[in-house]
Amino acid sequence: MHIYKKLIMAALCLLFVTVAAAQNQDAVNTFTPYTFYGVGDLTPPGLSYHRGMGGIGIGMRNNRTINYLNPAALSAQDTLSFMFDFGGEMQNYYLSTNAQSSVHNSINMHHMAMSFPVWGKLVMALLVSPYSSIGYDVIGKETRPEILVESGDVTYSHQGEGGLNQLMLSLGYSFGRLAVGGQAQYIFGSIDRFDNVDFTNTTGMSSVNSGKLIKASNFAFALGAQYTQPLGKYSLTAGAVYQLRNNMRIEKTDFIYSIGGMGTDTLRYDSNPDARLLVPASIGVGITLSEGAKWLAGLDYTYRDWTHADFGVPASRNFKAMPEHIIRAGFEYTPNRYDIRYFLKRWSYRGGLFFENTYLQFDDTRIKNYGLTLGVGIPIGNMNNAVNIAAELGQRGTTRNGLIRERYWKVSVSLSLYDIWFIKQRFE
Repeated sequence: MHIYKKLIMAALCLLFVTVAAAQNQDAVNTFTPYTFYGVGDLTPPGLSYHRGMGGIGIGMRNNRTINYLNPAALSAQDTLSFMFDFGGEMQNYYLSTNAQSSVHNSINMHHMAMSFPVWGKLVMALLVSPYSSIGYDVIGKETRPEILVESGDVTYSHQGEGGLNQLMLSLGYSFGRLAVGGQAQYIFGSIDRFDNVDFTNTTGMSSVNSGKLIKASNFAFALGAQYTQPLGKYSLTAGAVYQLRNNMRIEKTDFIYSIGGMGTDTLRYDSNPDARLLVPASIGVGITLSEGAKWLAGLDYTYRDWTHADFGVPASRNFKAMPEHIIRAGFEYTPNRYDIRYFLKRWSYRGGLFFENTYLQFDDTRIKNYGLTLGVGIPIGNMNNAVNIAAELGQRGTTRNGLIRERYWKVSVSLSLYDIWFIKQRFE
């Protein structure tokens, strides 16, 4: 059996282990206090290939990558090919306020994806990846004199961990220059949040421990389309994606305990097996201009209105959910994919920018997230096999008005394999 097929079969075995482990995920996969609300930090879009270009992909169309950012793009895949991509990510966060700072790191699986033709120009893709991550641990001390006089030292702590995962099935079909696609996601996982008030004196006051435990299991759907217009030696592709509104079904447990000298007392315990957590609809549009396999440049825009979303936690610090706007721009340049003398000329060099006016607003201060990306594709074996590396440097938030600023870098690495599986061999 071909070496690539062996690697893919081994990875498929790992897929089942990964999904099983995700069902019992307890580790903190990210660390940012901005995951306090809703489903947490949504996983950055795309494979390492896309993330090196700022995360663009809605208007991108080529046969060298699995583009699940727009299911219509899958139909660009060669009709006899099988593609596989597996990658991980390393993150580093530097958090700071006007008074203190901290550093946190994490390493996680990012995705496992495969795509293959089903019939004619109909192509299917399967993906498993994190959908969102929760991770924060915030501790504060009471400083108001009128409370300290009555209660002594008081410590407030807030912890959150877990996240959601997704299994995705996408289909894309081409009608010549027009391509359409559909996508179904199965979203599952757990989110645990704990809020504690501890009295560390001898006043006899009881400490209070409270928490919200969420288990999610739900389907989500999206539709996509692309249209490609040849312009001489160039090609212009416009795309659009609509993610349907997802009123996610969750099992939610709320509890409050008091802990004092007389032991533990249950103040509240409420379990709802049919609660809901709304993820609003989103619409994205993108456009890409390319010259064969030599270069491409693209721009994506995504809009999602979180105004009426129920985040399932009490608001604090005058928190207000806002409409979200995301702009991504990127490019790729390959000097000569067919050069047989200079290996570096066969490499693909990528770069991009992104800006997010996020849905988070505290005390009239809107939280923004922006950064730049760089990437490289290193060919291995035939020209469609590659190691893709992407680096992202960004900032979210601000230290103004007592808020938290995050400066972070992320590095993602993926192995992309391409093979012809549907031709019968005549010679051994």
